[in-house]
Amino acid sequence: MTVSQSHREDLVLRHVKAENGRDLDAIMATFSYPRYEIVPTAAVYDGDSEVRAMILAQWEQLPQLRFDAVALYHGSQGLVVETRTTCQGTPIDMLSVNVFVFDDDRLILERCYFDRMLFAAELGKASP
Repeated sequence: MTVSQSHREDLVLRHVKAENGRDLDAIMATFSYPRYEIVPTAAVYDGDSEVRAMILAQWEQLPQLRFDAVALYHGSQGLVVETRTTCQGTPIDMLSVNVFVFDDDRLILERCYFDRMLFAAELGKASP
């Protein structure tokens, strides 16, 4: 693994740890410019205030949501993370792919891919 790959991997794993720890400032500190693209919904959150609002809304709606990096793949422009997403107290347990895009060694984007229908079905099972 190159120094750049090691740096990127460390940064992404710190990002995931901060998400699970509900540490918004630590999440934001991993970005040089914060941007999320949620591919299944075509939602884009661009800039500090939009990203912060999206993350806080996610935590409010699913406070026990957890992400675990199960595999990492290095590419020339970033890192692809296969992620297991679970939520204690719900039937949510699914795999997703998150692409972390870098400009040199600076994180500029997290692009999320997941099965929207599976997620909706699992959320539906959790409803009373």
